[in-house]
Amino acid sequence: MNTPAVSLGFAASYARLVVDHVRARDLPHQPVLAALGLSEADLAGDLAGHWVPATRLCDALHAATAVCNDPHTALQIAQDVRPANMGPLGYTLISCTGFEDGLALFERLQTLVCTQLRAVHQLKGDRIVSRLETLGEVPRDTLLWTFTMASRLAFARWVAGRQLVPDAVWLPCPAPSDAAPLRAWYGCPVHFDAPHASEQGPAAWLALPNPHADAQLHRLMSAMTDQQWSRLAQDGHRLGAVLRQHIAARLQAGCVPLLEDLAPDLEADLGCSLRQLQRRLAEHRLSFKDLVEQVRREQVLHELRHTSLPLAEVAARAAYAEPSSMHRAVRRWTGLTPLAVRQGAVG
Repeated sequence: MNTPAVSLGFAASYARLVVDHVRARDLPHQPVLAALGLSEADLAGDLAGHWVPATRLCDALHAATAVCNDPHTALQIAQDVRPANMGPLGYTLISCTGFEDGLALFERLQTLVCTQLRAVHQLKGDRIVSRLETLGEVPRDTLLWTFTMASRLAFARWVAGRQLVPDAVWLPCPAPSDAAPLRAWYGCPVHFDAPHASEQGPAAWLALPNPHADAQLHRLMSAMTDQQWSRLAQDGHRLGAVLRQHIAARLQAGCVPLLEDLAPDLEADLGCSLRQLQRRLAEHRLSFKDLVEQVRREQVLHELRHTSLPLAEVAARAAYAEPSSMHRAVRRWTGLTPLAVRQGAVG
């Protein structure tokens, strides 16, 4: 079975933050709109179902920075994020009882906002560590990661109604020419050129109450979010995106998954049984085996081209038992060795 490529990206309602920032300053927004791949008609209509790949969002942030003539534009845009940019999920999050409820909800439903990043949260003693795993082509670009990571904290601060300050933040991109404003905004050490995006903060945050909690609004928005989520399993592209995120998580944990392995998590996420899932995969001409291969290929080639991770670690993160197995796979995909791919040869 020839599995179609699965479209990945950020929800257009989230990506439009870049356009809105430029328009609010009465500056020409057409270059930003073109970079996002959206039209004026898209902005005027319902953006549900529109997705912007990370590469396009990256181009739009660079276009906005040039139009605004301000190198810190991405940080400013990140601070504009509001519930409306996340659709019903945003309002569901802001009406939760507390921080912990909202975090659990976001972890389960995050693909409603972005299918190229998957946030995983872990408790380590009295600290909570959030790590963002990438899927597909996500540039290690300073503006993109400034916007992506800062918008997460900006939204959390807005919901909590307080100046949350992490212990430290790690960004998988070069440092900007002037990192002082970013470090001042975070209020903590910010490390650059990290292998992966992550942040650490006090686990006590989980016990914080939500000053915007509203039980009636939460019930209404939860129902709308659940309806939106239930459509995921009916849409081939979105179904494939959810599957790929689960596949990536298992690969990075050192395991090549079978569909049966993911069935319990997928049933909890998508509300469909293993048999229903198999039927929907067939309806959309999606092969689970091919999806695993796609995720492995994209992850390995991305890390070879854009990180300095040792080859053995790249292989381990894609669940290859031996680096030699990854070498053979890369040769099959590109006709090149992993080292040649890392050095920039085109395959």
